[in-house]
This record gives sequence, structure tokens and C-alpha cells, in this order.
Amino acid sequence: MAQGKVSQKLLSSKNFDEDVVRLGKALVNQFHILLKTRRLHDSGNVAWDQPIENFMKTIQELVQLKQELPLRLGGDYLFLGDLKLKMDIEGFTSFISVIDEMKKREVGSILFKRTTNSLEIKRFVYLFTALDTLTKFPFTTLLKQMENAGVTGIELEELEKQKEDFKEALEDTKELAKSTYFKAISAVNEVMENAKLGQAVSIKKAKRVVQSMVDLLLQEESTLLGLTTLRCHDEYTHNHSVNVCILALSLGQRLGFPKSKLSELGMAALFHDIGKAFIPIEILNKPTDFTEDEWRIMRKHPILGVKMLIKLKGLNELTIRMMTGAFEHHLNYDKSGYPRLVTPWYLTLSGRVISISDCYDALTSSRVYNRVPYPPDKALKFMLTKSGKAFDPILLKIFVNAIGIYPIGTLILLDTNELAVVMQTNPNLDKGDRPKVKPITDKAGNELDGDIVDLTETDSNGQFLKSISKTVDPAKYQIDVSRYFL
Repeated sequence: MAQGKVSQKLLSSKNFDEDVVRLGKALVNQFHILLKTRRLHDSGNVAWDQPIENFMKTIQELVQLKQELPLRLGGDYLFLGDLKLKMDIEGFTSFISVIDEMKKREVGSILFKRTTNSLEIKRFVYLFTALDTLTKFPFTTLLKQMENAGVTGIELEELEKQKEDFKEALEDTKELAKSTYFKAISAVNEVMENAKLGQAVSIKKAKRVVQSMVDLLLQEESTLLGLTTLRCHDEYTHNHSVNVCILALSLGQRLGFPKSKLSELGMAALFHDIGKAFIPIEILNKPTDFTEDEWRIMRKHPILGVKMLIKLKGLNELTIRMMTGAFEHHLNYDKSGYPRLVTPWYLTLSGRVISISDCYDALTSSRVYNRVPYPPDKALKFMLTKSGKAFDPILLKIFVNAIGIYPIGTLILLDTNELAVVMQTNPNLDKGDRPKVKPITDKAGNELDGDIVDLTETDSNGQFLKSISKTVDPAKYQIDVSRYFL
């Protein structure tokens, strides 16, 4: 009986959180619409009526659910109360816009109280959008204007500096991310070894690891993406498979995949190269160019992967997705790749996602048959030349936006003459050239362990404190950027 009550309580708590997150997303989207409406129409226009009504309904639902929950800004994320509101592809523009507008006015949280009415909402939106964000104290100015306008049903709190918060959050998740990453490598190794030896293959451990990876990616994507900078010359260590899994999950998240489908995509990506378990190790790790016969053997691995996966116990949606990932990842968007097809074939979404992720990691890795890796930005530029041929052009564009102008792990030279490593991309596409970076040398070139720097930071005159001058090839300086993510 007691256990039943506990279960009911947990279920009730979960449902409550889901309702709060749903209403929080609606609140962000509707606030974004109100800000847009203010810029297009004056206060007497009927275009205001429906957005105001929708906004008030959401506030009333929140009040019924719980007394008062502030919309809070924490770093580059929005929270409703203590619950993080995760961006998805439908709400991406709204989230980025609201985050940017709150930062400009140094507003850390907005609380719409139960006493808030339509007139106050309209007055607040007018004051919020009309504020000169270049004024010396935008937050204080906005508070004063609200007081003069009699807006009492809305409370604001000032934005706190987030530099130290980001550093602490990075440290908190680093160990978990590393543990998950290496557990994934272990799971792939175990499956590949068993397959190679002809023993029974179980993917249960891998499924648990991928589910953990999905949870971690949804909470702190940049930390896990940072680990894809880990490289190994030995093809047979399988960290490439884990990197492809992470990159595919990141793209799948941008495409709006629910958690269950993300897990399936992750499993397909993790085992896309499983056919290589049946390729001779001397070919896999050959340090020189392949002969034509060796390439012919290498090109068999997609078919070998399908043959192995079809032996898994029970043919279900997951195993089918894994088989298509193994079969399609070298087909190319225009079907010019391998295996050669003799019948018409429709490339699955998962196959196209894995193909892009596989190529990006291969280009940026010091692989057995590609000893000189591309810097991340150069890899993306090269891939764009293959858009519509090797890669789905729409997916590739989304991938580039997800990875960023300066992908995580890129070595850059700042205008202060410091070398730095990109640690977190900017989610705002308009500020893609202003990521968070970690300086690793001072102006004189001496090595240092610098604090994370947000390149969007400005001085009192609105001038950026630091900017990127150019990207640098880490191989030329013999710098292993992955050590900054370990």
C-alpha cells in the first residue's frame, strides 16, 4: 500500500513537471510573439488582442498549477522556476530571441504575478521593447519606468554574471560525461569482439549507455560534444563510433526527435561500423594507402554489418534502424557511394544523419587512412562542397548550424594574440562568431590554464572585449585540444 502511494506520488510529480515545462515553452513562445507584435503594430491595433489573450491564459494556467513561477535566465538557458526549458526545433527562434532580449536589458528573471492583467502586460511589453539597451543601467531604467507606469503585477530581478556559474557547471558535468563516453567505447568493444569471435551478442549494455548519453546531451550538450575531440590513430579502438553517436544525437535533437527516437538513432550510429569487426585488423590499421583489393574488402563492411545485426535476437524497430544505419552510411545522398545498388532505394532520415556525422568525425580525426586531420571549420567547408551529392543539403545546413561556425574543440587565435580553444558554441546563430573559449596561452605565447571567456562580453562603450582573428591548425603547434575536455 505504501509503495503504491509512493509510485502515485512520483507519477504525480512527473506529470506536474511536464505541465510546467509545457506551459513554460508556451510562455516563452507567446512572449516572443508579443515582442514582435509591439514592433509591428501600435497599441490600438486589433492584432494585439489574440496574443494578449493567449498569454493571459497561460499565466492563469500556471497560477492554477502553482502560485508563482518566474521565467529565469541561467547562462544560455531559460528556466521556469527550477525547471529547465529545453529548446526544440519548433521553439528555437522564440527561445533565442527571448534570451537575447533579456540579456540586453540585464533582466535575470520575470515574474508574472496572479494580479497581472492584460493592460499591465501591454504596458510592460511597450516599456521592454522601447528601452534603450545601450543606456548605462538598462535594468534600473526599466524598473523605474515600470514604477512610473503603475506596473505592479510584474516583478523583475537583475541578471547575475554567469562566468563562474558556467565554469562550475562545466566541472560538475565533466566527470559524468567522461564516464558515459568511455562506457560507450567499452560497450562497442564488447559487442565487436563477441561478433568477431562468433559469440552471442547482447546490446543491453549499449542501450543503457546510449540512453544515459541522450539524457546528458539534453542537459549539457557542449560537455559531451567536447569529448568528440578525443582521437586515436588505431581504427580498432572504436572511439570514432562513439563520436559519430554523439554527433548524430546532436543533429537528431535539432530535428526534434523525441527521446525514444534519439535512443534508436544513437544505437544505429554507435554500431554503424559494426561490419568492421569482420575486416582483417592488418587492413583496418594499415598505415599506408590501401590497394584496390584492400579497398574492395573495406567496402564490404556495410553489408557485413547488416548480416551481423540481422542475427540479433528479435527483429524489431531498433534492429531495423541499426541495420539501415550500417547499410546506408556510405551510400551518399545521390546513391553514388557503396554498396552499389541495383534497385531503387529511399535513404532513411537516420541513414542521412549518420552519413554526415560519420564523415565529419572521419575528416577531423587522424584516422588510419587519413593521417592529417582537417581543422573543424575546414571540415565543414569541405563537406559543404559535397552538399546535394554526398549529403542531404538541408540536413547538412542544420548540422553546420548545430556544430557552429567555430565548432567545439576549434583552436583559434584571439585579437589579443592569445591562443584559445572553443569550449561552447553560441546558440544564437547571429552571434555564431562569439562562442565561449578557454585561453591556453598568454599574449607572449606562454602556456596557461585560462578561465572560460564569453566573447559576447563588452566594455562600458559596448565594444567587444575579445574577438577571434582566425582559426589555427592544432597539428602545426602540436596541440592536443582534447586534453582541455578531460
